[in-house]
Amino acid sequence: MYLYALGEEWKTVGLLVEEQRNFDGMNPFWGTSKYIVRGVRLGVGGGKTPFGRKYLSKTATVCKLCAFLYGFLTCPDMRRTVTYQFRSHAVVTDITGNIPGWCGNRLAYGRAERISIKEGTIISQYYSHFLFFIEVIDVDLQTDLIADYTVLETSLFLFMMLDGEIAFEVPVIGRVAGASGNTCYATYNSKGKFSYCLPAGRHRFCYVVPRAEWVAKNIGHLPRLEPFLESMQKGDDLLGHMPACRIDEGMHVKLGKLFGLKEGKGNDLESLLLRDVKRIIIYYHRLLDRLLGQRVYLIRDYLEKNYADPLLGIGTLGKVFHVTKKTLIETFRNEFGTTPYDYLIQVRMHQARRLLKEEAIPPKEVCSHVGYRDFRSFGIQFKKTFGFPPSECC
Repeated sequence: MYLYALGEEWKTVGLLVEEQRNFDGMNPFWGTSKYIVRGVRLGVGGGKTPFGRKYLSKTATVCKLCAFLYGFLTCPDMRRTVTYQFRSHAVVTDITGNIPGWCGNRLAYGRAERISIKEGTIISQYYSHFLFFIEVIDVDLQTDLIADYTVLETSLFLFMMLDGEIAFEVPVIGRVAGASGNTCYATYNSKGKFSYCLPAGRHRFCYVVPRAEWVAKNIGHLPRLEPFLESMQKGDDLLGHMPACRIDEGMHVKLGKLFGLKEGKGNDLESLLLRDVKRIIIYYHRLLDRLLGQRVYLIRDYLEKNYADPLLGIGTLGKVFHVTKKTLIETFRNEFGTTPYDYLIQVRMHQARRLLKEEAIPPKEVCSHVGYRDFRSFGIQFKKTFGFPPSECC
């Protein structure tokens, strides 16, 4: 039995006899404190545990044992935070241990379901751990599929599209995200109903839902995710996502190890699963760090930090980043689907709305705070963006 307290591993097989501090070779913050228990078996572990020789004090033993019992009773495994709804009749069959040969991976440690629908077949394999939930999905479609899913509680996802393509939509808003084969990105969804579209053919994707508190506690080692996690916890947006990174050979190797783990004699499966999920999160952060270091992302960051400067424009960006106007616009549009100027307007408008709603700053003051010299121009752009004037936002 394991109790994971936001990064610490407590292993119990009886009376507490030894405390050890171990570190993952890749990153010290993933270290684990192991408390080996002897005498009264409170749970089962994967394989035998060597008995320690260094005895703790009686007080320490009682305190740590009570802490374990509290955690055991109050901290269940992560549940599946997503449920699926189909627009045609669906038949769900438990196929655990009997995965079809056309599926890309077989999770020996997970549960498995076959979902038969008019459009084709979906194979879902999933596993629930105290600190994360993982699901691997293989899809074989004869016709295009449009279906829905409900997020039961605000959740952080590391989404990986391994083969095929997918598009996500929100009612009324329309398409909000998409992914093609060999891409991964961090995303979050607030509680609510969403839709997705898959074209005919075969698709394979997976996602990991880490416990948000676990990630937040160690966010100092994942700095690129900090503002993203803050936005999720603030709860103002229905969803959000980080830039998509290419899944390289290193990530494929790590995913292969995670998918291929098996229970065996002397094999501490839970610990190995946690180790491999940690390594995948760390590796994704490295891919993200590499991506965000590219010039086009530095330009985007510059716009987001300097939007209040009324002189900010294409000319300024060209001088700061030593790039021609044509290259700047083409590169930015290829990456973000919009021009630097239009992106700047978008940032200014959303900041203006935030200042009006959250800080109750008068519209004429907000105008200058977001880089406008002329209130009339500000008012026209605000109404064009949101459909109502700044005065109504107050």
